[in-house]
Amino acid sequence: MFKPKFFDRFCFWSIAAIIILFFLGGLVRISGSGMGCPDWPKCFGTWIPPTSEAELPENYEQEYLEKRKVKVTRLAALLKRMGLTQKSEALASVNGVMTSEPFNVQKTYTEYVNRLWGALTGIITLLAAISSFQYWKFKRTITLFTLLGVLFVIINGWLGSVVVDTDLLGGVVSIHFVMAFAAIASFMIAFYYNKKSEGNTTKSIKTLTIAGLILSIGQLLSGTSVRESIDQFGNSGVLIGLDNFDLLGGVFNTHRLLALFTGLLLVYVFYLNRKTTNRPRTSIILLITIGFVVLQALTGILNIRFEFPAIAQLMHVTIGSITLVSFIYLTIQELKSKNKEYGN
Repeated sequence: MFKPKFFDRFCFWSIAAIIILFFLGGLVRISGSGMGCPDWPKCFGTWIPPTSEAELPENYEQEYLEKRKVKVTRLAALLKRMGLTQKSEALASVNGVMTSEPFNVQKTYTEYVNRLWGALTGIITLLAAISSFQYWKFKRTITLFTLLGVLFVIINGWLGSVVVDTDLLGGVVSIHFVMAFAAIASFMIAFYYNKKSEGNTTKSIKTLTIAGLILSIGQLLSGTSVRESIDQFGNSGVLIGLDNFDLLGGVFNTHRLLALFTGLLLVYVFYLNRKTTNRPRTSIILLITIGFVVLQALTGILNIRFEFPAIAQLMHVTIGSITLVSFIYLTIQELKSKNKEYGN
């Protein structure tokens, strides 16, 4: 029924669609548009949002606030039953969770576009999953990783609503990010499972690439923790900038050190690849990834010096996400490649 090209196309589009969601999700976050649509899956009770407050009933703020309270109360109870008492109590103490959001057409349509793209991403990943069953009898790994990717997309869609409803509760944002990258990694493994590697590698390059992936994951998670701390300070009226970024504590220094080590490691791997293997495509990917790391560092500097302007935040998160995706690709290629018989 389906041909391999059909699967390759939709699996690749699934990866691209999730990457675009990083950008749109970041745009929603920096613009404060998370509650632009206070209900789900509809937006203000309709499939196409209103364009003015006049189209809404007089008591709409209170109505959707009450619905939000019910959802948050249920989530807090669930966290408590899971033994996460501190998280449950922290959720109950967040001021933004129990406050109403007035209608804002820009925020509403920013969130609406994000939801539309999320729905389109779901359809694309579902088509990839359906077409993956052509491999079930002889290359079951492809089907299993594709289905795993769809599962992560579904979980992450739910987590996205939790992030908004809980007013960026600490830890939830980090899990949200991890699930997104787990989805990308699953689709990339499925996509490249049938593809030949560019050539032989060395044990050193393979080991260093895996180490780079681990460093990049650590950098992402520490960066998310930094962002959560900044949000918490912002909610209490404290703006983090060049004069007081030390308030962020050790996690900020960890984030910077991981970025430095990641960049240095990439440069060294690029050198080894050029010296010991004949893989021009891999060299190009490594060079592009180094460029992303540099750009991410520059946007990080802009954030600190100018008290986290929205555009710098968006670019920092987006570029960091693409960097990690590059590392996932490089790691998959290295694991597929055989070690050379010499120079390893």
